[in-house]
Amino acid sequence: MSEGSGAGGSSPSKFNPPSRSAKDEEQSKGEDADKTQQDRKAEKLELKEKMRCAQRAKDAMKQADHEDDSTQTPSEDGDEEGAEQKGRDGLWIEDSVKDLKIATIGNVDSGKSTLVGVLTKGLLDDGRGKARSRVFNFSHEQEKGQTSSIAQEIMGFSSSGDQVIVDRPGAVTAQSRNSAWQQIVNESEKLVTFIDLCGHERYLKTTIFGLVGLCPDYAMIIVNANAGFQKMSREHLGIALALRIPFMFIVTKIDIAPANVYEENLNMLRKIAKSNAVKKQPVDIKEESDLEPAIKGLAADSLCPIFCISSVTGEGLPLLKRFIQSLPSRIEHSGLFRPPSAPTEHHIDSVFSVPGVGITVGGLMRAGVVRPNQQLLLGPDKSSKFTPVLVKSIHYKRVNSQQVESGQHCSFALRSLVKKEQLKKSSFRKGMVLVDAALQPKATWVFKAEVVILHHATTIRERYQAMIHCGIVRQCAFVINLSTDLLRTGDKAIVTFRFCFHGEYLNAGSTLLFREGRTKGIGRIVELVDEDSLQEWGIPIK
Repeated sequence: MSEGSGAGGSSPSKFNPPSRSAKDEEQSKGEDADKTQQDRKAEKLELKEKMRCAQRAKDAMKQADHEDDSTQTPSEDGDEEGAEQKGRDGLWIEDSVKDLKIATIGNVDSGKSTLVGVLTKGLLDDGRGKARSRVFNFSHEQEKGQTSSIAQEIMGFSSSGDQVIVDRPGAVTAQSRNSAWQQIVNESEKLVTFIDLCGHERYLKTTIFGLVGLCPDYAMIIVNANAGFQKMSREHLGIALALRIPFMFIVTKIDIAPANVYEENLNMLRKIAKSNAVKKQPVDIKEESDLEPAIKGLAADSLCPIFCISSVTGEGLPLLKRFIQSLPSRIEHSGLFRPPSAPTEHHIDSVFSVPGVGITVGGLMRAGVVRPNQQLLLGPDKSSKFTPVLVKSIHYKRVNSQQVESGQHCSFALRSLVKKEQLKKSSFRKGMVLVDAALQPKATWVFKAEVVILHHATTIRERYQAMIHCGIVRQCAFVINLSTDLLRTGDKAIVTFRFCFHGEYLNAGSTLLFREGRTKGIGRIVELVDEDSLQEWGIPIK
């Protein structure tokens, strides 16, 4: 308004005679009043901003003073001090996060959901789907007996080392699960979260999303003792190797497998573990004395433990439970998480509309700390923008919480801070994040990645399209530039990709998979590219 009024006020003095009418006088007074009102508003906004900056500086000084007081005698060597600070951050993460995440993968009908139900519910299976019925999310999964979504179940251990079992017979409902989880969380010293993934080839993208986006500490590759190591098990093994997730083999259904078939399949697993592609030492776990070296070897990703169990008779289950209980967390060593002192970054993997609460998002904290009434930026949306939102409440393991930090999987009830705008499920899409405004996030369309081709029947050239999996991002992208003329199986190169539909929030150094049906290659993002620079280089982007 000030620009328009300024232009209107200058024209009479330039073109009109010096004498001014009463009408002109009144108009000039009105314009001066408008300017004065705008100046006052600007001064108020400037004063508020100065107060905010002063408060931020005050808080930062308090935090620095607190850190100085809590730190012992300062080291003269800067490197030693940095290492000490890094060690404190690592201990903070490990001490506060008692949760261990284990993904179950393997071919369809190998007994993944049944094993998760037997371990978490403290009951044996009847051979007809009793245990897996307590794990499935949807009724159609129950009818087919196949997992088509990502299910999560928790197993808790008390301070004495005993498993916390909640005996709640009857129908499995959301309310009964919530109360059972709350009891397990309250009574447990250590929690183990099982991520039950799909085994059917039709749901491969869901399985990849669970392995890449949910960042499990370990993976259990479930193998049917009758059927052996099948096609999708090999696919899942390749993904676990590409993501550098330590894994173990769990041989199920040993109570109904013929002795000769069982031995043949067991020898096959040993050969796979020793192969040049895997390069791990297989270790059969038969007694408690085998547990300690296997735990150290698995945590170092040098051994591959092999367990033989039966979900019906219970054979081998006590050893497996003790092994899982003793496994250490890999949050610090995986390199996927930044410390709680870093700016907040939360990757959304699910969206719900809860009656009486509103829009609720679930996901994994990759950095920072979140508390109720904290303001974050949500995006990128379909137009590649970020919008401010408020965290109303927090749930961790289905229990109300006052704080969550890096490494924890949690859910937030959100409210939009944009006037006359209400969050809806249709506002969300895969790949959206909640980040701190200090990160100044922006959507990336073009990026460079150092990739290795695992398998491809022909050659890869410019304009080749593939499905990109990078964290929670799952979108088709095409190649706009190669560091070589073409790529074949086993080749390595720097490839420039461009997303086809939406800009995504990416970080340099993130691991990615790209596939065209089956997995074709793996890589690591080395640079986020601005489209303007591509046009300067003469690289076509459309």
